[in-house]
Amino acid sequence: MAAIDRTRVSLIINANAPVGTSGIPGTQLTALSAAAMKVKLTSTASTAAASGTELTGTGYTAGGTALGTASTASTAGSSVTVPAGSALSWTNGSGGAWSIQSFELTASDGTRVWFGDFTGAPVSVANGNTFQIAVAGITLAMS
Repeated sequence: MAAIDRTRVSLIINANAPVGTSGIPGTQLTALSAAAMKVKLTSTASTAAASGTELTGTGYTAGGTALGTASTASTAGSSVTVPAGSALSWTNGSGGAWSIQSFELTASDGTRVWFGDFTGAPVSVANGNTFQIAVAGITLAMS
């Protein structure tokens, strides 16, 4: 299961708490950039406070891979699964093995929102092999 970036948590809490002048709710949340969100892969663990080290090498696009299909929206606090429609995959052509620890879901402008380690991380992907995130392979939820 994914966790949410600490900065986003503070924005959510402040928008729903009496932290504004005279006890009004704080600044309302603004939408993230309108372009497709992206999935980044990291070689070190991402945390609530900091990004992991983004993967590099042939077969991986710096900044992440854009999602092409909308996920089903959360209702009544339900989770959201990513990706929707089709799996995401990367083929390692860098000459050496990739060590993949976690993912980050970001807005198209790079604003980090969600993160999480992969099951069995770190996952080693030999040169010439493909790493894939299955449809609905990531669950986004508040606990």
